Amino acid sequence: MAISQSQVYIASNPRFALTRQSRSQIQEGQQTIVYMCLEPFGSVHSSEELVRACTGRNYKATFKDPNTDILKSILYHLNLLAERDLIREAD
Repeated sequence: MAISQSQVYIASNPRFALTRQSRSQIQEGQQTIVYMCLEPFGSVHSSEELVRACTGRNYKATFKDPNTDILKSILYHLNLLAERDLIREAD
C-alpha cells in the first residue's frame, strides 16, 4: 500500500490503524511520534486527527525547516510504516 501525498488523496482525509498490538522497532523522532499517535491498537485515526495529535506532541519542533507541511511529513512516515506492514489504511 503506497500512501500518496497528492492533493486529492489528502482531501479524502484517509484513516489509518496499526496492524499489530506489539510495538516494533522504529526510527526515533518523528516516526515514533506518528506511531504513538496511532495507538492504542484497534483505534482508527484520520489524517486530520493525526495532525492534531502529532502537533500536541511537539512534532513541528523536530522540523529543520519551519515551513515544512506537517501533513505531508506525517504521510511520509505513514508510508514508511506501511512498507513495514505496521499500519494499514482503514475503511
